Amino acid sequence: MKKILSLVIGLLLISACSKTEPSANNAKPAENKPAANTATAPAGEPKLSEGKPPSFQSSAADTAEAVKFPFADFPKVETTAKAGEYVIVPSYNWIKDAAEKGVDSTTFIWYVQKMAQPDKENSEVQFMSERKKVPNAYIVAIPPGQKAKVGDVVLTWWQTGSGMQRAIVVDDKDPISPIVRYLDIDYDNPAKSRDNVTTIGKMDEKIVPDSFIKLKDWDAGTTVAIQDGANMKKGTVIRVAGDKVLVLERVGKLAFHPKASCKPIPVVSDVKEGDRVSAPFVGTYKDATVSKVDAKIGRVFVKFDGMPDEKAIQFGDVIKK
Repeated sequence: MKKILSLVIGLLLISACSKTEPSANNAKPAENKPAANTATAPAGEPKLSEGKPPSFQSSAADTAEAVKFPFADFPKVETTAKAGEYVIVPSYNWIKDAAEKGVDSTTFIWYVQKMAQPDKENSEVQFMSERKKVPNAYIVAIPPGQKAKVGDVVLTWWQTGSGMQRAIVVDDKDPISPIVRYLDIDYDNPAKSRDNVTTIGKMDEKIVPDSFIKLKDWDAGTTVAIQDGANMKKGTVIRVAGDKVLVLERVGKLAFHPKASCKPIPVVSDVKEGDRVSAPFVGTYKDATVSKVDAKIGRVFVKFDGMPDEKAIQFGDVIKK
């Protein structure tokens, strides 16, 4: 009897020791995070987030007629993207809705996809599980083989989230896979990143190779200030064609404007504390004073006229007066 009791106790001890301790937030560990990166980080400290390449299913060619671009007056354009390269494109459902219901009733977000077959006016894009013809004006090309250095502002996508993003390079030890801080996520967004410590506007992330392009004026993803009567409103460039600019405006609305009515905003801000500037507030440019600048993370902190609170504005959105 004693032998049997000892055997049972021994088995229970082995079972208890072999159980994996659940994490504090009961979440699975990040799939693409090296063990060394998580094991040595002290508890409670932010952990570097790492993107991973998106996966796409191989699909048959799209034999249907391409949907029409919703702006007949916007020029027909080609694409520089080649088969197999990353592109940033709206969801196909929204592209179809814009053609059938109009842009006024369609809200857009640009996501990463892959180019399947480029063509002169409409190219076949491999979405996650289907291949569809898309007007080239929607397509933002991400050419491969890019390198970046600290302080560069690049266009990519939020690689552990979703959606097109500008980002500033904060670490270039690996220039083809740099560490960035996303700019188009609000700095004070309270949502937590995957480490359950860092908020998403203050997290750093290592992005995958061939997933970004260094930005310059008028590139897709950059900001323009658009003359709107006596005011200026913010627009995100999607495509420039001749004297017209296709932009994404507040709350995901697509529009185009004469290039002459659009003012490109410097990609990297050169303002300093005390400068008078204009910055976007609820989509419209308002006067403000710079209270501080943190160039490493690409933020200009301002106080809008008549408002007591300090606001963090991303590089690429601030106009020096």
